[in-house]
Amino acid sequence: MTSSRRNFLTAAGFSLAAGAISGSRPRLSLALGSEPSNNLQDWSIVREQFEVSRDYIHLSSFFLASHPRPVREAIEKHRQAIDDNPFMYVGRHLFEMPGQIRASVAEYLGGKPEEVALTNSTTMGLAFVYQGLPVRAGQEILTTTHDHYVHHEAIRLAAERAGATVKKIALFDDFASISEEDIVRRIIRTVSPRTRAVGITWVHSGSGLKVPGATHRAGDQGSQRRASRSGSHSSDR
Repeated sequence: MTSSRRNFLTAAGFSLAAGAISGSRPRLSLALGSEPSNNLQDWSIVREQFEVSRDYIHLSSFFLASHPRPVREAIEKHRQAIDDNPFMYVGRHLFEMPGQIRASVAEYLGGKPEEVALTNSTTMGLAFVYQGLPVRAGQEILTTTHDHYVHHEAIRLAAERAGATVKKIALFDDFASISEEDIVRRIIRTVSPRTRAVGITWVHSGSGLKVPGATHRAGDQGSQRRASRSGSHSSDR
């Protein structure tokens, strides 16, 4: 089953909340106040999912984002369950809930639960990934000029520690000229025998651009091309 971002957030949030409060007071209903609309092409319906003030035009999602209604309701159910019986809530679900979350994330991403790690933040996750890469002196990590500062810093610190270098490329020149084929071509032609990893953000927080899915296969294509050009580096893929 294909899982969209909206369905993933809704299903994961409510399935976990339902499991969390199954032993709580009867007053805690598991039913939704109303089902989220599937008509997300209607901006007024999307807008009503958020309780941000109508007195402002909110452009700060780059910083923090308001929760949509399904997520707010799931959080509220968790909060009520903790208030109802903190000891039993934690005791029953401390080890069970992370596995449920990882399974939901894996379904959304198309991977396996054991391939999903839960962290406190994107910053922590990036640090774990890049500091854990077996990068050596003389190798290179490739990323883009469009990526977030935290991503750039995680790469820079890991490269400095290993004595490696960092290369940044632009995936496009301007928003009007973006094409999937051009993005993939830029990545593939930049990957070299020295490239150890390619770090590309899927959805850019600064602009909202969602990078085409084929872009994330470009690194693999580049690695295959690199291996064919230099057999001595094929083990570094």
